[in-house]
Amino acid sequence: VKSYEDLPRFLQFREAQLNAFLGAKDAGLDKLKGPVFLNILGNCCGAPPQRDFNSFAQYAESFTKMGELVGWLKTDIKDGLKVGEIFQDDTEFARQIIQGPNSTKLRQIKEELSGKWIEADKKIPKYAIDGEDIKAVIKDGRLFEILNSEVLDGIGHGGKASKLITGTDKTWYVVQADCLLYQRKSTKVEEKEVEKEQEQQQEQEQAQENENEKAIEKEDKEKKEKNEFDISLSSSSTYQFSTTATSGSTNTWVDKVEEKNTEKEKEKEKLIEKKEKVIEKEEKEKNEDLLVPVLIRLENKNDGEKETFWHPPEQGTVRDSKTDPKHLSWLLAKMYFRCADWGIYSIGTHYARAHAMNEVFATSMYRNLPSAHPLFRLLQPHFQGIIGINMQARANLIAPDQNAFAKFMSSGDNLLDLLVNCCKELDYKSMVVPDDFETRGLKDLPSYFYRDDAVALWGILKGYIEEMVSLSYFSEDDVTKDEELQKFVEEIKEIGFGSFERAGAEAGADKEDKEDKKDKENKEDKEDKGDKEDNRGAGFPKCILTKEKLVEYLTVLIFNVSIFHTSVNFKVNKYLGYLPNAPPSLRLTPPAQDDVITMERIMETLPQYEVALATMVITEVLGN
Repeated sequence: VKSYEDLPRFLQFREAQLNAFLGAKDAGLDKLKGPVFLNILGNCCGAPPQRDFNSFAQYAESFTKMGELVGWLKTDIKDGLKVGEIFQDDTEFARQIIQGPNSTKLRQIKEELSGKWIEADKKIPKYAIDGEDIKAVIKDGRLFEILNSEVLDGIGHGGKASKLITGTDKTWYVVQADCLLYQRKSTKVEEKEVEKEQEQQQEQEQAQENENEKAIEKEDKEKKEKNEFDISLSSSSTYQFSTTATSGSTNTWVDKVEEKNTEKEKEKEKLIEKKEKVIEKEEKEKNEDLLVPVLIRLENKNDGEKETFWHPPEQGTVRDSKTDPKHLSWLLAKMYFRCADWGIYSIGTHYARAHAMNEVFATSMYRNLPSAHPLFRLLQPHFQGIIGINMQARANLIAPDQNAFAKFMSSGDNLLDLLVNCCKELDYKSMVVPDDFETRGLKDLPSYFYRDDAVALWGILKGYIEEMVSLSYFSEDDVTKDEELQKFVEEIKEIGFGSFERAGAEAGADKEDKEDKKDKENKEDKEDKGDKEDNRGAGFPKCILTKEKLVEYLTVLIFNVSIFHTSVNFKVNKYLGYLPNAPPSLRLTPPAQDDVITMERIMETLPQYEVALATMVITEVLGN
């Protein structure tokens, strides 16, 4: 099948959806025709107009107008402007790269720094990690990395469409970029533990006070009863003496109660004061358990330039964020990282995993599972339309003659090579959501909301699938003897991913964790009937032998096409559509280590008006 129109009717998605997709794309591209025409005319007459942004403030003003021009919702424009207000903050940078559209590449560093980071311990200033020893930080499990360099290896610079879009031939640089993130040692837990101990101590003291009061009351009651008995037997003088004694005893009890009440008030005031201090400290350090970037590695490998390392400036040393070179050099390094992340997200995370992989699943489903099969009925509603959507994407977004990404993205001229590199990272094990977070060392990372939501939804989906599987499969034999199921699974591995190797396999066994080696050995001992795991087929199983494995397998497929796709797709415009926050292309090479960075240098590096407009068009089409 060469085109969408050649697809069988049942594989085409609804006409209304198709018209909406094509209509949004054409409407957005129409907005580019005016500037492009002026550029062509300008080239014929001598010089096209240059529409550079001269400051972040000017870009923010243009952003609203551009958003209205390409049809953004007012709420999305407002959200984009909010991103513009906070994107320079390190905690916001970290939040977006681990919880934004590309949330799958974060990994805990479990051993000493090596590979790309072999020089990192010399490059990270002590203040960036709060004066801690880097080895102690790694031992505590509080150092993390995001590596983009391997995926971008061999991807050439872009910019072939720059003259058409901007009127001027420009190189859009592909720069390898990796990032180290540090999790500060949290004192919140310590504060809560101290507060809990104090509350327990106060409860014990209160209980002791209550016991003392009861003992005093009992003692006074006994004295009073004795005195009353003495009164009935004594003379008036004795009576007077006893009354005085009783009165004195009563006054003593009252004084003790008042004294205790005063102590209680003082303790209460101390507790309130202590809580206020805790609240004040938590307010000041509300981001202390979040990640912050501490080192970025940049390498313009295409031009043979030496790698450079960049770290944040020390707090209190930056006088003016608009002019201070320390701040601006760190900001520019973060922009190069976001640019690298943009290309990998769009082609790897979004297209390769959230679209192309699902087409493999859908194709095998239609070829091997009859429409009456219980698993077809379970899967088909989720895969309906995916083949048609992908055909449209290949025809209108990534085709060589219709390459929308080449019009604004640095790596857009080399989509096929980038796609091949991204596919090397696809792996079945990484799609088993709870196991993936544990493998990457993220199981206990605080405030990782993407993980929290993903694990919760995985559990709900898995529970539903367990019930559905139990309706048709009553034993393990029912699974192994289902030939249609086994053909469905085998085709996904052998034909769909037959040329793929499991992620990291080509690097050899030396890169595998010891746990992975043991797991592999145990599985090879236990597996039979052709279900032996190998490096081919992106780690997907060749057959399914148990109900438990079937439930996991089906959960992987449905989670990927529904929940995962939603998480990486429907937020792109407000983050990736705001150019300084996440530039898809950059016009200058990364700075040398001793370059003095100015705001003029940053604005000259960022793309021009037409590229910003094209970016807003594509993120609107994809994100909404």
